[in-house]
Amino acid sequence: MYRHASEAGLVLPSGADVNLPYDGHNLRGHLAEIANETAVRGHVLLCPGFTEFCEKYSDVIQQFNNRGYNVLAIDWPGQGMSGHLGRHRMAVHCDSFDQHIGAMDRLIAAVGWQDRPVMLFGHSMGGHLALRLCQHLGAQVQAAIILSPMIVPPVMPVWMVRLITQSLVMAGFGRSYLPFTKPPALDYIRQFRPHNALSRDKAGYESQFVWFDDNPELRRSQPTAGWVHAAYDSCARTTLNKDWMAAIDCPVLGLLAGDERVVHKASSDRMLACLAHLTRYEYDEARHELLNEKPDVVADIWTRIDAFIDAVLAAEVKAV
Repeated sequence: MYRHASEAGLVLPSGADVNLPYDGHNLRGHLAEIANETAVRGHVLLCPGFTEFCEKYSDVIQQFNNRGYNVLAIDWPGQGMSGHLGRHRMAVHCDSFDQHIGAMDRLIAAVGWQDRPVMLFGHSMGGHLALRLCQHLGAQVQAAIILSPMIVPPVMPVWMVRLITQSLVMAGFGRSYLPFTKPPALDYIRQFRPHNALSRDKAGYESQFVWFDDNPELRRSQPTAGWVHAAYDSCARTTLNKDWMAAIDCPVLGLLAGDERVVHKASSDRMLACLAHLTRYEYDEARHELLNEKPDVVADIWTRIDAFIDAVLAAEVKAV
């Protein structure tokens, strides 16, 4: 099933898919549990970013499994194997990010994790949703690890984007691409270019596209007008709200890219500072896809994650 990924030397998925009906479409999760139940240290909810899918995080899942953590990953509604919700097959659409929160609730219930303490791991849009899940799940969340989080998408001002996209939604174009946009050809976008916005590392950049050779259905590209409206609405209500951010009570590890061009960097810097229990580190020249960056960056990320988790668990023991 993953011949091309295997030949490319990528970590292949472990565990098993969880498929459920949700809002009239399939909802796909992926559950990877370690074999020795007595060695389980905890549970991780993995929140992928925009257009992403469970397979892309196979190496992350393996890293957490090796550390003693069971992992539940999700294909958000409209992404990966969780349905095509836009008018174009590759468009990413949702009416509200509340759909995504509900989808994670559905998966958590399906695997019986409702009462288990969890750690959240999220990248980009998944970082935004991880912060929302911190509030939504409350005391169930032990900590959150967010990489290049989408505090808000890059186009400003927020009020103008919301006004334009609301007009498009009301005019019946919510499930369509934004005017004058279309997905780039795969053969073009998969080629590494030194000044791309995602990664300085050629192997890391190109690896994410190999999965489409094994399963073209995984690919999505470009948001609908409705998705953009939903994203800005969610950010305006939550991660751009200082009081909302300050109310997040769990420890958060925020890892940021210095050369950030995919999400709005200034908003990330400003709003993450509102978190009450933040550990922050920035990789000066790194780009948005931190886990596809140069090997020294990736290695340092896992060193910092280990130190952060150890500190969280030590604090919990001390509190008891």
